[in-house]
Amino acid sequence: MKSNLFKNVMKSAVAVAAFAGAASAAVMSNGDMSYGDGGWYLWNNPNGPAKVESQIGVMGLGIDGSEGAKVVVTELPKEWWGLQLQPPKFLADSCYYILRFKAKGNMPINANVQGGPPDYRQKESASFKLTDKWESYEMKFLADQKGYGVNNVTFHVGLQKGWMQMDDVEIEKVGELDTVWYSEAPSRIDSLRKKDFTVKAAPGSKVSVKLVRHDFPFGTALAFYGPEKDSTEKWYKETAKKYFWHAVTENQFKWPEYERKKGKPMKEEMYRYVKFTQDNGWKLRGHALYWAHQGYGFDKHYSNPNKPKQCSDFGKYLKARIDRDLKEYKGKITEYDVWNEPIHEMYTANTCGWNYIDSAFIWAHQADPEAKLYINDYNVVSAGETDRYVTLIKDMLSRKVPIHGIGVQCHFGTRPVVPALIKERLDKLAALGLPIKVTELDFGAWDKGLTISEEEQASEYEKALTSFFSHPAVNGVVMWGFWDNRHWVQKGGIIRADGSEKPAAKKIYDLWHKTWTTEQTVTADENGVAKFRGFKGKYKVTADGKTTDLYVK
Repeated sequence: MKSNLFKNVMKSAVAVAAFAGAASAAVMSNGDMSYGDGGWYLWNNPNGPAKVESQIGVMGLGIDGSEGAKVVVTELPKEWWGLQLQPPKFLADSCYYILRFKAKGNMPINANVQGGPPDYRQKESASFKLTDKWESYEMKFLADQKGYGVNNVTFHVGLQKGWMQMDDVEIEKVGELDTVWYSEAPSRIDSLRKKDFTVKAAPGSKVSVKLVRHDFPFGTALAFYGPEKDSTEKWYKETAKKYFWHAVTENQFKWPEYERKKGKPMKEEMYRYVKFTQDNGWKLRGHALYWAHQGYGFDKHYSNPNKPKQCSDFGKYLKARIDRDLKEYKGKITEYDVWNEPIHEMYTANTCGWNYIDSAFIWAHQADPEAKLYINDYNVVSAGETDRYVTLIKDMLSRKVPIHGIGVQCHFGTRPVVPALIKERLDKLAALGLPIKVTELDFGAWDKGLTISEEEQASEYEKALTSFFSHPAVNGVVMWGFWDNRHWVQKGGIIRADGSEKPAAKKIYDLWHKTWTTEQTVTADENGVAKFRGFKGKYKVTADGKTTDLYVK
């Protein structure tokens, strides 16, 4: 014990000296709690506080019996973010850092970097499922402001009941992030998304091919509001067809929207989306079979388990919903978000247990064995909450749960697109061996609207789409709407309210139709073979005076 005390005192002295003497260095003083709490504290939101016990800077709670912190949560806060273990503030330059810490416990925690008042903007976050053994965790983040205490770290510990211990919290400045991977995106795209193919024709004749639709799905969330013959509705559909060839229902298929009254699903409304996608040869996603969100009146829905004793009824309702609707739309909806936002909207799991997530996938696979079943969550690529998502999916796969794909929402909010971090997070998910679909791509915050210029929005879309299209595990991208008048983020669309294009709309169109396209004419050789290399997808082929379709997969 004496050696631990000596170690901690020395570590503390070094940290304080570095903190005081190097204005350009980011040093968190007392990260190992070696001189009492030293700036650490537990914030418990008075507006719906948790029932919690805590000890901070206490000998015996850290690594090898040194000082550390312990938090025991017996009743959750009203808001999942309402219980936070907060270390001392730190001094930062505007650059990238790594947060490292050691912890153990039987609950998940979120590590966050946020700004100060008045808005306490979240700049980065990571999420981890702790184990009963001390383990090391880390998160890269951008400290986008210079100064003391303007890029503050917090640990959200009110996600589930349980206990946790923490020690050795430190922040280190990192060098330049990887820029090579993004610069090599064109060559990866050529390798991943193109294929050699041939066309038979008369020897010596000219053969032309033109890509008319990518095999790679690029889609949007759709929201049909007005009558079918309404001029605005017609314009909305034609605009969608100009930019996209894949779709998801934005709200129509969410259970409380689809079946507002028990036993009366709104099939007629849903079939508008089915008809539109089928008429245009699009594939349709179903979003979502279950979402535990307690806002928007979802907590008033007949299926919602308002107390643990209602969980048995909830299970029956959920199975009936899945059986009925997957059989109804078999062959019409090709893939589903089965359980939406499991690591964020944890109300049902905390109330009824996690087994219903497994069951939902099993029931869905039984109802429609051909449908592709996705789990779906946010901040797992656009932010750093990847690790806990990986743990959840890995555990489900070990139980043979039929998950066929990983949904990553990619609401970037006010965060910048950083290709190196996107790669790092996609690589972690790809190691699970499942395809990844970007399901809800956009920029801007729900409470602030689009916080960057239209030109910056275009640049961010270009970086994001290039990163996704060039990653081998990504099998599609879906934007979360396109028109300002039907977008959940104020001015978050790529089409203005008046119907005019923003720079992002032109950039996106040009990427798919000018940069990532194939249009060639070659001469058939003496054997009547014309050789091409082009993007996988549907082509118009003109040879020997005839035009035909060709699908290259």
